[in-house]
Order: sequence, then C-alpha cells, then structure tokens
Amino acid sequence: MILLGAGTGEEFPSLNSVPSTYHIETNSELLYRLCVALVERKLVDESLWLDSGKIPIVFARNAVQKMLDQVCGDTFKDNLEYACEIRDDVATGYYRGESAGVGRLVAMFDLQTTGLVVIGEAMQALDKEEPLLGAAFYLTLGRALRRRMPVYDHFAAEWYNERLHEMMEDDDPESKEAYEFPPVEEATPPSVKIVDAWNGRATRHLLRKHRKGPYAAWIEKLFTIERLSRLKSHATSFEREYDSGAVSSLVIAFRENDAIEACWDYEAEHYNESSNEPACTVVFRPDQPDEFDLALRTMHIFLKLNMELAELVNLLNDWEAKHAREREHRAEPALRAA
Repeated sequence: MILLGAGTGEEFPSLNSVPSTYHIETNSELLYRLCVALVERKLVDESLWLDSGKIPIVFARNAVQKMLDQVCGDTFKDNLEYACEIRDDVATGYYRGESAGVGRLVAMFDLQTTGLVVIGEAMQALDKEEPLLGAAFYLTLGRALRRRMPVYDHFAAEWYNERLHEMMEDDDPESKEAYEFPPVEEATPPSVKIVDAWNGRATRHLLRKHRKGPYAAWIEKLFTIERLSRLKSHATSFEREYDSGAVSSLVIAFRENDAIEACWDYEAEHYNESSNEPACTVVFRPDQPDEFDLALRTMHIFLKLNMELAELVNLLNDWEAKHAREREHRAEPALRAA
C-alpha cells in the first residue's frame, strides 16, 4: 500500500465513521421499554448508557448486573450462587421460546450452586443454653425457607429413602441386594422429632427467650429470614413448563458426610438429566409502573432472603469447622479406655 500510494499525495479515507459491528435485537420495542423503566426509576444513570456504547441490549445487561452488584456485593461468594436472566419467553424447558405474552418480560433466578450448611455443632451449642433450642432453630429455619425455595433436610432425605424402598419392591429379586439406604433416622437428633410436634408459636417463643444470649447473631438472622419469607411475593410458577421443580437451594446436614448429605449426593446425580424450574420467576410489563415495581419488590425480597441465608450459613459453617476440629482432637472415651 505504501508503494502504490507513494508520490500521489492521496490519503486513504478514515474508517472511524464506518460501523464495524452490528447488533441484531429481536423484540426491540420491549427492550427499549425496559431501558426506559430502569432510567425513570433512577436505578442507573446516563453514564452507563454511554459506557454501553448506546446499545440497548448491552445497556440493559449492564444495568441489571450493576443493580445486583449494588444489592448483593460479595455475599454469595463461595456460597449460594444464582444467575439472573430477563427474557421474553416463559421457559427453558419443554416449551422453550413460548411467548410470555404481549408486552411482557420474564425475570428469573436460576440456581447455579446449591449451598451446604452443617448444623450439628451449632445445635449442640444451643442445647447447652436450653434443651431443645437447637431443634427449634433447625426446624424454624427449614420451615421459613420452604415458603420460598426447596430445601434438602432430613424430611427430604426420608422421602428419598421411601421412594428408594418403593423402587426396590418393584425391582427384580436379584437386584434388591444392590440397594443402599442411608440411615437418616439414626443421623437425625431425637430432639428434632419432639420439637416437630410443636406449633410454630411455641417454637418461636423458645427462640425469643435467647435473642440476647451468646448466640443472638444466629437467632436474629433466623428471625430476619423468617420475616422475609412471610412477605407477600408476586413470583410466578411455571411448573408445567419443566420436567421437575426447582433444585434445592440449600442442603442442611447434621454432620459432614452424614446420611442427609449422602441422600442428596445420590439425588443430585440425576438433576442434570431433566429441566428444572428456576428458583424464582416473575412476569411483568416494564411500561406498567405498578407491575414493574411489584417485580422489583419480589426480586429484592428473594435476593435479600438469600443474602441473609448466605451470611447465616457462613456463621454456622465457621462454628462447625472450629468445633469439629476440637472434637477430632479429643479422644473418645472408648479409645481412652483401650
């Protein structure tokens, strides 16, 4: 090019004004409505529009991510993990691509990583303050979470064992010896059955007595989760669009690698074989202020509850790790006698 242009005095025209990339947007009118709604509520500012190259789809994605970062920060690091997606169809399962309706969008949180909390040491510490306090804490946590999300606890593990027995009964006689049943009942503290017979008021009354005790931080987190779980939600269920319901967001085990965790491991092997409903789904029209505000409220409640849960899980797991190590260093009475 230098040789061809030498001595001519001509310059090549600049390419700065020539588009080098193209963005194809389907349902662009609905996308623009979402962008306008985000700006009108001052959820994002003009600088983000410029930083996004004035491309609506990029702006919307960056705006949603910025809001999530502002609300959640690093709360979900190394713990519960969700992916947020906003789309104009209702499902990713059997009927993927089916419209959500004229002018409607679907916001969904899809579980990426199931959380795990080992609660045995914490329950023992609570029981030292007052008998049955640990079981009250464990059961109240599970009941609160089940209002918003599936939880894998001893109830879920027992149900898995029941289904496994049914499968064994229908199987060939020569195959029955291959079945293994994790000892869920043996792994579950007896106090859990006692407190499970109580009503919710009695359980909460016992917990309130210790709100200013040495484990106040745990109990306050629990009551915050309980309160958030009771707030009115406008989440939508699309069960019929998927093979199965949502995957459990949290596994609650009494000891590391106990029977509850063993049941979960067996079941989790098959979760990728079918489509599972998202953890939280809400349908809204971005140009309808009331609907958009309700969608934001539902998503905020879901995130806030999971943030409180993630912080509680970290507290309990830290306690478990510390005291489980101490337990390992202590010799068992039978070993000392030997």
